[in-house]
Amino acid sequence: MVKLSLFALLSFSWASFAFADSSAVESYRDAQLVKSRSEQAVSVEVPLAKIQRSGRGWEPEKVERLTGNLVTSLYKINRNVLLTDVYQHYYAELTKVDHQVLFECQSRSCGSSNAWANNFFGDYLLYGSDQSQSLLVVKTADSLYQILYVNRRGAGDVMVRLDQVALPNEDMVSGNIMAQLDVKDIPRIRRFLTDLPAGQSVIGFVTSQQQDRMPALSVGDRYIDELVSGLGTRLAEKVRFVNLADMGRASLSVDRVSFVRAGP
Repeated sequence: MVKLSLFALLSFSWASFAFADSSAVESYRDAQLVKSRSEQAVSVEVPLAKIQRSGRGWEPEKVERLTGNLVTSLYKINRNVLLTDVYQHYYAELTKVDHQVLFECQSRSCGSSNAWANNFFGDYLLYGSDQSQSLLVVKTADSLYQILYVNRRGAGDVMVRLDQVALPNEDMVSGNIMAQLDVKDIPRIRRFLTDLPAGQSVIGFVTSQQQDRMPALSVGDRYIDELVSGLGTRLAEKVRFVNLADMGRASLSVDRVSFVRAGP
């Protein structure tokens, strides 16, 4: 699910990406936060269908792949609550004005709870009866994706997993651009990296567009592979590439690599 983790040294702050504050979703009464983590500029799969067996593993029948900033929170609620009350609370929180429901399922229509818990979310604490699970995926007007999974464990506790994926604010990125070059212009990219001050590293935002039947994200991955190969080990170590696919705004164009400073 998560393939790339970087941005930790970006000179502009986390807030510059308009990252969603998880507190914007009010927790169910007496919900206890078990754990939470956040990552920036990671590849995330947003489920848009039930999970099913795929080859030797399990995958949702349909996903949307994004590169964005991720906040994951896991809550535990005592065993005396009604599952329907918990789900309806979060449904109301996540389906406010201008919030679009992308996918919703309950019970066995979601597929295997074991597969959601262990194969998709990678958290055994979410495992419970197939019949007691619920999944909701919504998208806000400002392109914040929210993924909710609720289930009751065998011990009786209700577990709530909430993932929030915010797309980077490319306007903030564009204001910090050191250079913006054609993604295939390896000679110019090599010169730019060679001329960097000693010890300076950069982030390279790669934009792309669909080509024939190949989706933009796959084209971006191919571009990054070609860049790393063409630059060689010494120069490639100076840059960390982020695949924005076709999510870049007009300021970042397409089929370009935009460099911003990593760290002070």
